[in-house]
Amino acid sequence: MLVSLICSIALWGVQQYQNLAKQQTQLLSQLDSLKAEPKLEQFEQQLRHRYSQLAVKVGQMQVEMTRLNALGARLIEDTEFAAEFDFESMPPMGGPMLDIQDTSHQPNNLFLDLSLLEQQVEAKKKSLNLLESWQQSHHLVNSSYISGWPAKGPGIWISSPFGTRIDPFTKRKARHKGVDIAGKEGTKIRSVGAGVVVWAGSRFGYGNLVEIEHGNGMVTRYAHAKAVLVKEGDVVSKGDEIALMGSTGRSTGSHVHFEVLKNGRPLNPSKFIYRKASA
Repeated sequence: MLVSLICSIALWGVQQYQNLAKQQTQLLSQLDSLKAEPKLEQFEQQLRHRYSQLAVKVGQMQVEMTRLNALGARLIEDTEFAAEFDFESMPPMGGPMLDIQDTSHQPNNLFLDLSLLEQQVEAKKKSLNLLESWQQSHHLVNSSYISGWPAKGPGIWISSPFGTRIDPFTKRKARHKGVDIAGKEGTKIRSVGAGVVVWAGSRFGYGNLVEIEHGNGMVTRYAHAKAVLVKEGDVVSKGDEIALMGSTGRSTGSHVHFEVLKNGRPLNPSKFIYRKASA
């Protein structure tokens, strides 16, 4: 996942900072000890070279921070949390490549650069961790959101509504726990939300049935299928093909009997069929 990659970059940045800070301390210590020794100029030249390498690493870290800012900004671009996650604040500073002889305070300047980078990495880590938690929660809610028609295409229509009706077999009033959606035999039946298949096979009265649990007590059923395309335990996404329309079980013609239940209680599926899709 993109968020996990970004968090890995942030962790890498912290580790790099710690390594660079340690190298800087060692360099400054060596420089102090060499002031009292002969051949100071030769050793200072070596130290300048090593210090230049250290400055390059600081520059690399600043590039990574720029990438981190850009990736973070992309993640929050289309969310309602754009104001809370400001990835444009504390932009990386430039100019770490000055030679040590250009300023007597260059070690201190580089140390400030490193300190600033550490603050940036820590701030980005915190924001990205919060953003990752929100995205995971938001994804679960959106993917299990139930909406839409379980079957689409020419000639699709609701042939029997939810509630009290005249039973087609007994000719008496009876309660209908779902809606019947008529269509051509073999029409694809699709899941109206992400979930886990808990029944895939024949059941008395339903014929070939697919039952899906969506979490939070929500269950959908798709009955009278000609063929079942999934098996128990399968994880399905919204829109996945799960069966083909037919007339198995207690049925008078090709259709899908569609039920929506909340904690075992039947709900009117029409409210979900015409429900707007989650953003």
